[in-house]
Amino acid sequence: MSPSLLHRVVRGFAVYDLCVTLPFATPWTAGAMLGVMRWAHEGLALRGEAMPAFMPVHLFFVALFGVLAVIWALVRILQPTALHGAIDTVGRGLVAAWMVLALTQGATRVLGAFLVMEAAGMFVQGALLLGARRRVVAPAMGN
Repeated sequence: MSPSLLHRVVRGFAVYDLCVTLPFATPWTAGAMLGVMRWAHEGLALRGEAMPAFMPVHLFFVALFGVLAVIWALVRILQPTALHGAIDTVGRGLVAAWMVLALTQGATRVLGAFLVMEAAGMFVQGALLLGARRRVVAPAMGN
């Protein structure tokens, strides 16, 4: 595996993150996206609790998350380094854990689609990072 493959994967998941989180970066667009999630939950008759109506303070925190996620995605798009990939892999693991917790506590199954992508990013980036680390450590061990 070349470093360029790792960089392309880190950048690719960053582009995905940018596309998914950009709509959450303002209170107005976040409210609309939460409405889409509510519509999907109801339209697909999914299990779990539908997205509730959010108050202004809720939308503030959703938009705060959206802004931070967009900034983090831009960092990885502009500098798709192994370090940024490693940090992102850990972050994806934590976010996936919180999604699993929310799902086990009755959250809408719409989260399942997001969970699949978080887990995919965690495993793909993690595997590439471990492979790159093994190739660096193995020759050093031979010296």
